[in-house]
This record gives sequence, C-alpha cells and structure tokens, in this order.
Amino acid sequence: MKAKLFNLVMPMAVVALGLAGAFSTQAMSKSGSKSGAVQGYSHFSVANPCRAEIMCANTGVLACTANGFNLYAKADPSSSSDCAIPLTRN
Repeated sequence: MKAKLFNLVMPMAVVALGLAGAFSTQAMSKSGSKSGAVQGYSHFSVANPCRAEIMCANTGVLACTANGFNLYAKADPSSSSDCAIPLTRN
C-alpha cells in the first residue's frame, strides 16, 4: 500500500516542482527585461559629446538611429559625456 501511494504521488510531485520552476524562471526573465522608452543620445561633436535626440524603445536587434547617427544611452544620467550604451529598436 505504501509503495502504491509513493508511486502515485512521486510523479505528481516532480511535475508540480517542474511547473513551479518554469513559472518562476519565466517571471524572472520578464521582470529583468528593460521595457519602456530610454532617452537616446548621439555622439555629435567634441564640444557636445552627448546630444539628446529621441526616445528609443531599447528592444529588438536593429540600431536605434536619428538623423543618420546611432543612438546611445547614458550609464550615469547625471554625466554630460558618458553615453556609450548602444540602443536598439524593433
């Protein structure tokens, strides 16, 4: 009787544990992704190294561009010359 109960409950427990792991992994990947618009900056000139251009979705694989320039995000928003993170779009 004990063996029959074990043989019935064990597969259900494994499936439940697998489903819980799959859902938690999916939730982590969604919460870790950056969504929303990010200000895009172009490397315009030495005097103005980070000129604000347009907002980029920062999703996809294509480079986000404006007026023929690739756009970048600032690692530190308070910095005036640190825009080195490439932005993408769909």
